Amino acid sequence: MTLLKKDEERRVLVIDDDEGDCCLVEDILNEDGLQVVKAVGGEMGIRILSEEGFPVIITDLRMPDIDGMAVIDFVRKRQMESLIVVITGFASVDSVIEALRLGAYDYILKPFGADLLRFTVQRAFDYISLRDEKDRLKFFELVTQLASTTAHEVFQPLTVLLGEAKGISRDAQDPLIREMADHILNEARKIRDIIRKMDNLNEYVIKTFPGGHSILDIERGSSHQADRE
Repeated sequence: MTLLKKDEERRVLVIDDDEGDCCLVEDILNEDGLQVVKAVGGEMGIRILSEEGFPVIITDLRMPDIDGMAVIDFVRKRQMESLIVVITGFASVDSVIEALRLGAYDYILKPFGADLLRFTVQRAFDYISLRDEKDRLKFFELVTQLASTTAHEVFQPLTVLLGEAKGISRDAQDPLIREMADHILNEARKIRDIIRKMDNLNEYVIKTFPGGHSILDIERGSSHQADRE
């Protein structure tokens, strides 16, 4: 699953051999709070895409160096998840159909109005949000299945360990041995509580540490509260 990073969520790459058209699109989308990166020509667009990803790409179909079809092909072959909106000043149904067949998300014909551009781009971002939510739910389903399987496999030997520790704590004559057994028992109970929470995950909650390291927060992700024996 590839979810968008925070700094990528509202970014758009605009590729057009006409710098004026690039600036026009940038001005319109900037008003909606989108960050726009301009590429004057297909070659520059491919170069930028080789270095960074964008959730939405707007590209002209007809460009003298590298055309929009080549941009679509570049994105597809590298299995990038960008949605591509093609813009063309040529009202050619065949070229638009071919672009959609190759993997373009939508198209706009020149000349276009600001409202149509905004609507099309916003629809693309809405689609991305739905797609990422589906991916997140699918990923969480896999996580819960793994957590439940792990809990099941660990719980049985842990139960044996708890029983042995209890027996030693109850029957040992040496105070030091009883103390060690009690310590093992307490730590085993902590492990048991964690396993129960793993087996009862019902929410995907991430805990982030300084430096950007993130883990699944099973404490908040589980509504189950393990009872202490």
